Amino acid sequence: MRSIPLLSFFGLTRELAALSSYIRIRDNSSAVIENCRSIKECTDVCVRVDTAELEIELWGNDLALTAFSENSVEVTGQIDQISLSSVRLKERRA
Repeated sequence: MRSIPLLSFFGLTRELAALSSYIRIRDNSSAVIENCRSIKECTDVCVRVDTAELEIELWGNDLALTAFSENSVEVTGQIDQISLSSVRLKERRA
């Protein structure tokens, strides 16, 4: 009989702490990024946000931060491209 793997303590802690990032995209006009740590850049063509494990870049035209709370941000405008980069890979290269 096969055993069912148990969740590791760190895996369970991660889920309970809601460290996973979520991006909700509505057409190409808005994106809500949840569980972000910081806003690194905000111009009318690029928005860069750090999460626990990713750097998220949104490229487009007339971009603006229209709503933010303690750990989420909404970007509106014409979103043309979204790029995800691993923070861990960037730390290893530095």
